[in-house]
Amino acid sequence: MSNEEKKAAKLAKKEAKAEKKEAKAVKSLEKAKAKADKKHAKAYQKFVKDTEKKNKKSQEKASKNGRDFVPVAIPAIDDFQTKGEIKAEKSMEKAYAVYVKKVDKKNAKTEKKCAKKGKPFVPVAVPTYEEFCNSSAAENKGGKIFLMIILILLIWLLVYFMVMYSQYVYNPQGEPTTETTTSEGTPQEYESYSNIHEITTTPDYSIADAKRYLKQTLSDNWNQLGYDSDPSSNAISYNNRIVKVNGADCYMFTASGKTFAVAVKLSACYYAHNGEYTPITFNNTDMLFD
Repeated sequence: MSNEEKKAAKLAKKEAKAEKKEAKAVKSLEKAKAKADKKHAKAYQKFVKDTEKKNKKSQEKASKNGRDFVPVAIPAIDDFQTKGEIKAEKSMEKAYAVYVKKVDKKNAKTEKKCAKKGKPFVPVAVPTYEEFCNSSAAENKGGKIFLMIILILLIWLLVYFMVMYSQYVYNPQGEPTTETTTSEGTPQEYESYSNIHEITTTPDYSIADAKRYLKQTLSDNWNQLGYDSDPSSNAISYNNRIVKVNGADCYMFTASGKTFAVAVKLSACYYAHNGEYTPITFNNTDMLFD
């Protein structure tokens, strides 16, 4: 077999391997897209159901009070986005900008090198945003970030256990002191090991802290709670009583006509209605307090 035939066979093998890899990536992306579409449809159905329920309740309230009713608009399924999808889209846009910058930098470097050697320059094509989202480059970006997080956690755990092992001092239980005899014949006493770390528990927070917790929760959930607007800036009144909910003592508050319970240890927050306590929490975004 001649050198040209060997090169052709090697090139064909390389192309077949690349095609196989690309087909696998396409299949993986299609599977991920189908899963994302299913999740999106489920979230949209829940949003429509909750919005229709909220509109019905608001309409009854407006009719009762003689006010005009303005329903909450329900967008088409393609226009609907959950908070997670909005966050993922922002992350994808950021990743695309970094990728484009990297390709442009590489092209500039290659062009300079080709000009110096007198060779023709063929730039690497920059994909569109849609092509990038559907490419394996975007998928590999998320995988690399995930693996990096796992690696950092493993390194941190290794360092932690090494430090703990080096500081560990063995002291058998039931032997508070140890005595040895010095060369003069007098016993030498050694103090037993004592743990310098104090055992701590979650403290009971003040009413003011619980009110701040409730303010943040109302700010993030006023739509789901049936309010017409954000009530977090309105007055929140403490009801001067503590009620046990799910085994935890809770402060009782009233905010814009509705009753809420906040755990003394700030472990949970509940919406009290019809004799039931529905758990609610804040979204850890758009924080009102530092």
